[in-house]
Amino acid sequence: MKLLIKILFSVLAFLIVSGIGGYFYARKKFQAPTNQLTVTGLPAATSFVWLADTVEQRAMPHAALLIPVKLANCARTCYLQFDTGAPYSVLYDKSLAALQERYPATRHTFQQAPDTVRNFSFAIGDGKVQARKLRVLHMGMATMPSDTTAPFIIGTLGTDVLDGRALILDYGQRRFSLVASVPSDLVQQTDFVPMAFTDRRVLLNVGMQGKSQQFLFDSGSSAFSLLSSQDNWQKLAAPGSPTQTVNVNSFGKTLTAHTVSTAAAMQMGKSTVPLRTVTHMEGTSLSQQLMMRFSGMGGMLGNEPFSSRTIILDTKAGRFGVVRS
Repeated sequence: MKLLIKILFSVLAFLIVSGIGGYFYARKKFQAPTNQLTVTGLPAATSFVWLADTVEQRAMPHAALLIPVKLANCARTCYLQFDTGAPYSVLYDKSLAALQERYPATRHTFQQAPDTVRNFSFAIGDGKVQARKLRVLHMGMATMPSDTTAPFIIGTLGTDVLDGRALILDYGQRRFSLVASVPSDLVQQTDFVPMAFTDRRVLLNVGMQGKSQQFLFDSGSSAFSLLSSQDNWQKLAAPGSPTQTVNVNSFGKTLTAHTVSTAAAMQMGKSTVPLRTVTHMEGTSLSQQLMMRFSGMGGMLGNEPFSSRTIILDTKAGRFGVVRS
């Protein structure tokens, strides 16, 4: 009996230590680095572009949300993918090499090292963004498209650009407007819910199925309404709904997405926002699973639930809004 008690105690101690270790590991992975961006000249307003894609014969018209930017000494408009799932902006080395080959004068506008770029500036509409230092990832477009109307993507614009500011994202009119504060007349037309900006992640609390749930808003998961755990996916699935299964690429790793219809909807003040579909992913890493488990999130929201609406991400006031239609 004493031996059994010792074994049970040892197992319990292991589970406790593992849980504590997992918590701090997840917190460290979740932590955002120091913000390197300075933003001036607000409002920074522009039209955005949807990047379409096809995955296993499934059309994805809203695969990525692209923001046009202007660089010094470059006549061509470049694009950054806007990704609220990324707590810091990054650039792509293959795209930068192609850019400098086509426009050699850009070599004088920023300093590039193997894995970083320093003093990188770009304009969003009339707004100016200055980055002291940005990470460079080994990816991108090795050749600039000959079609000048085709988007040339040079990196990812993360939530560091939102820090201390507000974003008005009008999906219907495809307008991206970064402002110092939300206009008072627009506030009167908007239903807000609490939003945390912990480590520059957009975490909002909404009502769903009679209780408050927290979700991360990830504009980088454009093709999906809600990415959640398999258990939650099973609870939200509409009875008898067929499952659509596709393989998706995530930074070079293949994940399997399982999507079903759902009748669930988010309650945001007086506004009801249907999800329509819910998805769970196979093949995610241990660190991603730990972050989901220990962050308390119920899942990640993409653009699709808001695809015909206007939303507001107000990091200064700590609120996420849906403009009443």
